[in-house]
Formats: sequence, C-alpha cells, structure tokens
Amino acid sequence: MPVYGQTGGQPELRESVAGEEAALELKRALTNEVYNIHYGRIGFQTEARLGAAYTDNVFLSAVNKKEDFIINPEATLSALVPVSELNALKLSLGLGYEWFANNHDLNSDAPLISPGSELAFNIFVGDFRIKLHDKFSYQQTLVFNDQTSDQTRVYNFTDVGRFDRLDNFAGLLVDWDLNKVILTAGYDHENFISMSDQFKYLNRASEWFTFKFNYLLGPQTKIGLETQASLHNYEEETILNDNWRERVGPFAEMRLPKGLVLKIGGGYDGAQFDNTASANSAYNTGYGYATIRQELRYFTHSLAVGRETEIGDNANNLRVTYARYSIVSDVIKNLDLEGSFSANFCKEFGGDFEEDFVQYVPGIRVGYQFHKYWRANVGYELFLKDSETPQRSFHRDLVSLDVTFKF
Repeated sequence: MPVYGQTGGQPELRESVAGEEAALELKRALTNEVYNIHYGRIGFQTEARLGAAYTDNVFLSAVNKKEDFIINPEATLSALVPVSELNALKLSLGLGYEWFANNHDLNSDAPLISPGSELAFNIFVGDFRIKLHDKFSYQQTLVFNDQTSDQTRVYNFTDVGRFDRLDNFAGLLVDWDLNKVILTAGYDHENFISMSDQFKYLNRASEWFTFKFNYLLGPQTKIGLETQASLHNYEEETILNDNWRERVGPFAEMRLPKGLVLKIGGGYDGAQFDNTASANSAYNTGYGYATIRQELRYFTHSLAVGRETEIGDNANNLRVTYARYSIVSDVIKNLDLEGSFSANFCKEFGGDFEEDFVQYVPGIRVGYQFHKYWRANVGYELFLKDSETPQRSFHRDLVSLDVTFKF
C-alpha cells in the first residue's frame, strides 16, 4: 500500500514497509540469493569453505606466547520455503570445525555452529510486518571473532584458549506503518550457556525489549525516539549479578549530498542491580553514537563513533568509547579490497574486578572471485590490547586464507 512522506511541504509517494510491495521486495531479495537446488517449492543454497590461519598468540597471552596453525572447514546450508504468495520461511545453518596443529587441547570435540545461523519467518498482515526468528551459535575458541552485525561481542579475556559457549536468541520484530509514523517493537529471549567450568558464572537468561518511534520527514529522512530495556538473570551470582538496564533517547537518520548517509543518536543510559553487594555497579550516565557512510564511484567507506555501557565479562559492566572506520572497493573486476581499523577505549567495573584498557584492531582483506562458484580470500588482523592492569596487555597477529565454493 503506498503512503506519503513529506518533503518541503509537498507530499511524496513512498511504499509502506509493511505493504504488498515490501513483501514482494523481500521475496525478490531472498530469491536473488540464487537458490540453485530445488525440491518442489523449496530452494536450497550450499556453501563450503576451507580456511587456514596462522596466529602467533593463540591463548591471548601477555607472556609465553604460543603460535599455532588452524584448519577451519565449514559448510553452510540455506533454505527458502514459500509459505504463501507474500510470506516465506528462511533457514541458514553453518557447521564448522577448528583443528589446531600445535595445541591439540584446543581442537573442537563437537561441530561448531556459526553465529550467522538463523531460522526466520516473515509475515505481512495489513499495515504490519512481523519477523519471527531464532538465532543460535555454538563456539569453542576465541581465535576467530565471528559475529553477526547486530550482535557485536569481543570477550575481555587473557590467557584463555577454550571457551565453549552456546548462545541463542529467540524473538520477534514488528513494524506498524502509519503513513508518516512507523512504530517498531522487538522482543528477544536469550540463553547464554558456558560449557567450560571456568566460565559457568556467565550462564544467564536475558530478556531484551526494544521500541522505536519513527517520524518521516521525507522518504530519506526520519527522526524519532528509541528505547531499549533488558533484564539479566544469572544462574549463580558469584562474580556477576542480576540487573535491569534501560536506554532511551532521540535519533535521526538522513541522506546528505555526495552519497552520504548519516545516523546519530544519544540519551540516557542506566542500570540497577538486585544484589545490595553490587551497589558500586549501578550507573546513571549517557550513551551516544554517530555513523556516516558514503558510496562513491571507486569505494564505499564508513566511520562510526560512540559511547555505550554493556554487560561485562569479569565485572558487571563494560563501558566502551569507540571509533571504527572501514573501506571497501570493488573497482577492479572480480577483486574486492577491504580495510578496517577500530580503537576501543574500555573500562570494566562493578564488583571485585576493575580494568582500564584500550583495544586497537586494524585489518585488511583481499577477495578474488576466480570462478562463478569459487572465491578466495586472504586477510591479516592485528589485535592489540594495552591494559593498565599488569599481565593483561598483549598483541596477536592473525593471517588467514580461505577458499569458498558457493552454489
């Protein structure tokens, strides 16, 4: 159903985010992923990857660093199941394995599940668009920091090789299109389970609530209010404590001249703790972020800066002030060039542990599509941590090479 935005006092036609055209656009996007294998109406896509990597500090150690060579095969199966003309069920499942040549105690004893694995069902009903999903992963080491774009996580551990963990998000996201106003609400239930005895204190069940009020000033500009609330319950409160967190503030998104897209937001950020012994963990502060992205003829680049407070690993809270830059170019046929750099100024606090540290993570990657179904990638990443706490500073070099077959 077409609805109207407003630009300079004049109405401008746009498509509803929950209408039939949006449903068809989603269906086209899913179909364009090229499901080459078909069983009835069900489409399948397969991907096989063989990766090899070298690191000079496999345990993230400040002293007595140990090097290793890692072989990482992985297979991914995606399936698209049309349920009706507009609605579809999508499954993506990635299974892999990590084999260490020198430190055999790090070798996986079960298949790993990629953080990108997800079961999703999109439903379009009137002015509503509903996405039901279940995102799941199972990982065992910290060599590869594979993350999904909406679940960024770098664990603040030192001298750690194995960290077996299961993470599952199940929930829904609802968009309600009211012409110039779009309301978005989301809920996720998360279960985080550590299989390593050393980190059993991290086991928790979390409830995540989000709500966003979007007011459209035009088809490419909107302002509004965003809120997030979360409740975290730990199985045992030996190191980390049950808590409630809330965040609320205004935001704006706009497209500027010369291919620039700007997103900014900020506001109040706070947390409360049930355990009176964790009184030094509660906080009332602010958060903020700004991202700017530009698409040019020869490359696309983006810059993000911000400040936020999240759940900690060794203490109740982790406060991060960050600056992250990335650039991608495909100007050379069949060749992708990527570069990135991030600086994270961190403070972990709340409880008996406290640490101030900085993380610098520069990286480069070159990808070459040498056949319709075959692709090769080579990359390098430096992970440098500078801590004010003795024996917790380290650096790690990681060189990786992989070949992927996608059909």
